[in-house]
Amino acid sequence: MEWLLAGVMILSLAPLAALTLVGGRRLARSASQEPPPPGPPWPRLSLIVPVAGRPEGLAAELTSLLTQDYPGYEVLVITASSGEPAVPVIRELLGRFPHLRHVVSGPARGCGQKNHNLLAGLRLADQRSQVIAFCDRGRLAPAAFLRHLVAPLREGAQVASGYHRLHPEKPGLAALARAAVVGVLCLTREFPALMQPWGGATALRRDLVTSLGLPGLWARTVVDDVSLAARLKQRRMPVVSAPGALLRTPVAAETWGQAVAWLTRQWLYLKYCLPGTWLAGGLLVHLTLALTAASGLHLLATPFGGAGPETLLAAGYLGAMSLLWLRLHRLLQPPAREGLALLLWPAALVLAAWAHLASGFTHVLHWQGLAYRVGLGGEVRRIWRADSAPGGAPRRGAGLRRKQPEA
Repeated sequence: MEWLLAGVMILSLAPLAALTLVGGRRLARSASQEPPPPGPPWPRLSLIVPVAGRPEGLAAELTSLLTQDYPGYEVLVITASSGEPAVPVIRELLGRFPHLRHVVSGPARGCGQKNHNLLAGLRLADQRSQVIAFCDRGRLAPAAFLRHLVAPLREGAQVASGYHRLHPEKPGLAALARAAVVGVLCLTREFPALMQPWGGATALRRDLVTSLGLPGLWARTVVDDVSLAARLKQRRMPVVSAPGALLRTPVAAETWGQAVAWLTRQWLYLKYCLPGTWLAGGLLVHLTLALTAASGLHLLATPFGGAGPETLLAAGYLGAMSLLWLRLHRLLQPPAREGLALLLWPAALVLAAWAHLASGFTHVLHWQGLAYRVGLGGEVRRIWRADSAPGGAPRRGAGLRRKQPEA
């Protein structure tokens, strides 16, 4: 029995050890790479940025994308309507940056609103652009971000993707746990077999838009990057990591419920589009949490001096896990004192397990005031306002005329 338990513990520790030891070395090596010089030749690029929600911070976020040291690019900022709170900020920037364009997409009818916005940008992107790139709002980009992102394409890659790090402005436990989860996801990108495109920083050759069937795919699905990941997996087309294309994501103070809602959406995207990854990742998280909790409870319940094989295994497991957590803490440098690491990382584990359970019991995804009922493959079945009943005001793809985007 002890041998079986030891094997399960090793199975739980091995992925985290690989991420921490191997991924950490690769991440440090990648972060030290300098971007190619800004001189030619660089392919002309169209950067599409869907925008929704609050205007706070938007001017700084867009300015960081509009002041890139990349020759020959345009930025298309897409909103669902001309009356969104972000529009006055965008209009003010239009007078300062001639390579900025504002596109109004209209409401989505049979897909996620972000997908709908991206499709509007694709239709109006400069025909001379050889590369199409996507970015989210809420991020701050370094000046060499686009050069880092496009560099793999210059070397022959077809799809390249960067990532981001969270920087909590008020580091409460919920925000720090979310930042820790994002840090671990960043490490997974150092392994080609785990690499997936991230919608906040992805670039691809323009001809792939047609050959991959992105317009048709995004017009019926709820999410852009995970549906693209599933399509690339079907085509056996690798995504190359661009580790220098690392964005900074400021995060205001948030509640535990907000952190759970965010991570639940990420799990849901996987459940719809990559169910095998959703299942395997969730089982690993639940196994690790169960072993951690059981080991701790066993040590607390064992009388001093009464150690047996199971007690030694529990102590060894918690000791190894604690060392890995401390190593992760130093590697990812979350904005918290090192003494809190042994509290922060279990909190991140609980967050991941809780959100995974929540994702298993729903087929409704909430985002930016809308609710989406989604089926397998990420296809949108129904859309309604989140503050109304599901049958109150549905938007369905069939039989509805799509409004053309306005530039």
